[in-house]
Amino acid sequence: MSRYFDETNKAEQWSGTAPELNVEQLVATVQQGEEVAKQVATTRLRETRMVKLPNPKDAPLLTRRDEAMAPAAESYRMLRTRLLRLQAAQGIRSVVLSSALPGEGKTLTTLNLALCCTQIPNLRVLIVDADFRTRGLSHLLGTPSGPGLSEILSGEATYEQAIMSTDLPNLCVLTGGGATKAPAELFATQRWKEFLGWASETFKLVLVDSPPILPLSDFELISAACDGVLLVIRGGRTNRELLRRASVQVDSRKLLGSVFNMSRESGNANHHRYGGVPDSAGEGA
Repeated sequence: MSRYFDETNKAEQWSGTAPELNVEQLVATVQQGEEVAKQVATTRLRETRMVKLPNPKDAPLLTRRDEAMAPAAESYRMLRTRLLRLQAAQGIRSVVLSSALPGEGKTLTTLNLALCCTQIPNLRVLIVDADFRTRGLSHLLGTPSGPGLSEILSGEATYEQAIMSTDLPNLCVLTGGGATKAPAELFATQRWKEFLGWASETFKLVLVDSPPILPLSDFELISAACDGVLLVIRGGRTNRELLRRASVQVDSRKLLGSVFNMSRESGNANHHRYGGVPDSAGEGA
């Protein structure tokens, strides 16, 4: 899953985007100044609710420690390394993940990328469910009760009341919260920008799961306050014309690349690059 990070038209730009760093250098860069960051996070989030991460047997999440997920884990490490390289070069903190249409795997990609990033010690990550239409990330987490992002944006809850810690010490989550009749309008307020500014100072990386780009207006409002955009493309399914239409709605200065998801291995049509999980596994994400 998520084997390629913009392999179509960005591959030649990586070397010019940031200096070549090995994994040890990347980890050292991420950990530099972490003591200060941890002190800031402690003062900003003194007490939070707790949620236990799911360990489903039927979903391709990295919490499943079996051989079928080994190819996916390696692909996510590649994605993580390239993202950290960009972060070291450009100071990127908040990244929104989206796709042209529903069902392309953006929610699973968001959660798995977060899980992979938290394998690096002291890399504090916040994942945010900003898809008020489906709340797919919240469902993957078991739909925890209590306030979430919608309550923060409507002024009904504080950050401390809504953000939850997990059983991974450097991962926090923010669910979508309760139902709202006007999701786009909430992201048009100053509260969304203020929240992302606070989150970027509190966490080393903020991953935002957004609604699909077409045909909704939410994505443009969400991405306007984020540092970068990752576009998830489902192999063998994403329509080229719809992808073109979606890509023109993304600010080219923020487009970090694309994640080529659910691609089939050449020479074996029965297996996929994230470990043979059937196509239906990504539905609804």
